[in-house]
Amino acid sequence: MRNKHQLVWGMILFVSIAVLIGSSIWLFLFAKSAEPVVYNQGYYNSGMMGGRVNSNQNQNSGNEKLTPDQILSDVENYLKGYGNNLQVADIFVFKDADYYVSVEEKDTGTGAMEILVNPYTGQIYPEPGPNMRWNEKYSMMMGGSFRYNANATYTAKVKQTEAVKIADDFVKNQLGEGYSVPGEGHAFYGYYTFYIKKDDKVIGMLSVNGLTGKVWYRDWHGELEQVISEH
Repeated sequence: MRNKHQLVWGMILFVSIAVLIGSSIWLFLFAKSAEPVVYNQGYYNSGMMGGRVNSNQNQNSGNEKLTPDQILSDVENYLKGYGNNLQVADIFVFKDADYYVSVEEKDTGTGAMEILVNPYTGQIYPEPGPNMRWNEKYSMMMGGSFRYNANATYTAKVKQTEAVKIADDFVKNQLGEGYSVPGEGHAFYGYYTFYIKKDDKVIGMLSVNGLTGKVWYRDWHGELEQVISEH
C-alpha cells in the first residue's frame, strides 16, 4: 500500500514538473516572438500583434463604422481621465484596420501617447511598438491603460533632424528610392514617429528611438483612407 502511494505521488510530482517546464518554455518563446529583431540601422518589426492591428472580429456583421467625429469624441472623453492637458493631434482613418490616434500635450506640444480605436465598437487601446516600449513618460500598464510620471525628465540624444535622415535612409534602403520620410512628425518622450510617403501619399509609419537612433517600422495598419489633423 505504501509503495502504491509513493508511486501515485511520484507520478503527480513528475506531471507537475513537466507542466512547469512546458509553461516556462512557452513563456520564453512568447517573449521572444514579441521582441523586435535587429534589422540594419535598428529595430524592424513586421507586426507585434501578428499582422494588421484589428480588434474587431465581426466586420461583416452589418455594423456601420463610427464617424471620425464620433471617434474624436470618444477619444476626448477617454483622455479626460488623465486631466486636462492631453488632446488629439491626428487621426488616421484606415480602410480595414483600427484607426490610429496621436495624442499630444497641450502645454508643450510634445507627443504623449499613440492609441488605436476600433471603428465599429469604439474600443480604445494602446498601439503596440514604440508607444509601449520606448515611451519615457507615458507607459502601458496591465489592462490596456496608461500611467504617467508628471515629473519625468527626458533629453533626446538624437535630434529630430537627425531622426528624419535616419528614417528616410531606412525607407529608401528597405522599401525603395520612391519612398521618403518628410520632416513632419511627432516627437514623443523617448522617440519620434514619422509618416512614410510614396507618390506624395502617406502609406505607412515608422519610429526612431530618441536615445539610440534605432528604427521601428510599422506595417500593420493597412490602406490609409484619410488623415484628420486636429492640431
